[in-house]
Order: sequence, then structure tokens, then C-alpha cells
Amino acid sequence: MPPAEPRPAPSHTSGVRPAAGAAPSILICRPNTRLGNTVLMTPLVEEIEATLPDARVDILSACPAASEVFQGFARVRQVYQLPFRGVRHPLSYLLTLLRAHRIRYDIILDPSPNSWTARFLTRWLDARTKVGFTQPRRRQGVDVSIPFEGAPQHMGAYPVYLLRRALLDFDAASARVDDAKLSIRLSEAERIAGRHALENLLGAEHSRPVVALATHATGAKRFPIEWWRGMIRELIARLPAARLIEIRPPGAAASLPELPGYASRRIREVAALIEAAGCFVCADSGLMHLGAATDALTVGLFKVTLPELYAPRRGRSCAVTARDEDPGAVAERIAQLLS
Repeated sequence: MPPAEPRPAPSHTSGVRPAAGAAPSILICRPNTRLGNTVLMTPLVEEIEATLPDARVDILSACPAASEVFQGFARVRQVYQLPFRGVRHPLSYLLTLLRAHRIRYDIILDPSPNSWTARFLTRWLDARTKVGFTQPRRRQGVDVSIPFEGAPQHMGAYPVYLLRRALLDFDAASARVDDAKLSIRLSEAERIAGRHALENLLGAEHSRPVVALATHATGAKRFPIEWWRGMIRELIARLPAARLIEIRPPGAAASLPELPGYASRRIREVAALIEAAGCFVCADSGLMHLGAATDALTVGLFKVTLPELYAPRRGRSCAVTARDEDPGAVAERIAQLLS
């Protein structure tokens, strides 16, 4: 444990490390709907488990897959699941919030520097201590605030920085150490099921390497299907033995019908299949972060978003800046990583 900074007199930015031997109850307030943003909270939960091993953690989320994301974390006691589109389900939304409001937590963490909804709910929910980032026009609603300036850029790392600075009394340099890794904590049974699913697609004696592809992404993050076909041709030219499969959204038509395809509504099943494949290539998306939370080599393709904020974070996973006119460069990078 890095040495603590000298403790100042009590103030709005004082640290509040729980007493030794205490088992604090912690609520992470992250009412976001996106899979990627939810997976990006896993380094925070891992840091809590490592530094406050007796803590009991609850999570407030609007991501439909949140319970699956945190299923493997022993210290996560409950996920409060807000409806995906709360405006359309006001009664369900309110009842979920009332369930969370009945508990007086020791600590509520608002790990987002920019979410007005998270700060509003942090103010409304009950806790002895509320922690969040200081930002212009968002100074109210927390007892301990940490300036966002100086935090690591990556969205998986700055919630860890907040915890270290606000609760654990790390000095700024030690708190800024960016060792955040995404994790979905697949069980051995899930890994075996993923290997069986891959065998069903490719046969029990399939060759290596296997590359899983996912073409779907939102808006300008998306690459044209012909770009993917060009990249596949270039990749096969470099790795003739490679087998390719497509990860498809449930119920959606195949983008690459010439490839074996896999789809599931259970994100842990998708994660297990990706890990069994061993290499996963997709554009910046929630599925990219899911892949990066496994032990698969995940290659995230970026063209409009910033890798500094969203790059895959685990093992040899990496971000590749790609252009529509040059799929061959991406194929070359993947071949280098696999060889």
C-alpha cells in the first residue's frame, strides 16, 4: 500500500478510508444503459475487492446485461436493474430506486465525471458518505470530491483513481498508476461450454488460429461490409490456416453469411465463445469491451473515437487505428499479433 498523504483537517475533499476490520457497504451509482460502460466498471470492483476485501458491493445500473457482467464477482451482493428505457417504464424505475433507497450505505460512489443522472441519484440515495469527481456545475451532492484533472484518461482507470484518492488516501502519483484490466470472470464450466460451442461451429479437429469477427457498430464507428471482406482476404493471404467466424447480434441477419456464425442473448455465452476462439476483431463497441474482459486477444478498430479513452484493456489486447481505404494494414497487424 502506498504511503498515505498527510491528513488535512476535515474538508470537502478529505479521504474517508473505512476503519480497519470494517465491512463497508458500497453502492456504485452508474445508471448507464451501455454494455461497454458497464464492463468498464469491472476494474473498479476488482480494486474494491483487492483493497477492501470485506466490502459488500451493490451496483445501480440501467444496462440490461449488468447482472451478467458482475456475476463472477464474489463481493457484488446485488445489482439494482433500472429499466432500459426508464421514461417508458416510470413505475418500474421508481420501484427500483425505492428498493435502493431503503438501505443506508456506508459509501456511495459516483464514478462518472459527466453524468447528471448519476449525480442526481447519488444525491437522492442514502449514505453516510458520498464520493464523486468535482466538475464545474457539479460540485453539489457529494461529501468527498476529487478533481478530475490528473486522473488517467481511460474510462476503466479513472473510477479506480477516484477510489484510491477519495477512500484509500493514495497520493496523486500512486493513485494515477494505470493498471486497470477489464474482467468478466468466466467460470471453468462457462469456458468449457464456449469451447464446445466453437467445436460445433468448426468441428472438433479445427485448426488454429481462430479469429472471431463482429461487424456491427453504431454510426460512424461502423466499417462497410466490403471493407471487412477485403480485410478477410488480406488476412487469409497472410495466415492461410486461420479459421474465421462471425459473432452476430441475436435475431439479426448475417453480415458475412459466408462465415460460420454465432449468436446468443446471453453475454456470458458470447464471452466464452470469444475466449475459446482466442482472437477477436471488432470496431469500438460494447462487444469489444466484452471481448477485452476475457483472455482472448481483442483487437479494437478505431476511426472516430479515441483509443486513449476506450482501448481494450487486458493482456495483449490492443487498439488499431483503421481507415476505410486500407483494410490490408489491419490484416497485417492482426497477422503480426497472431504470429
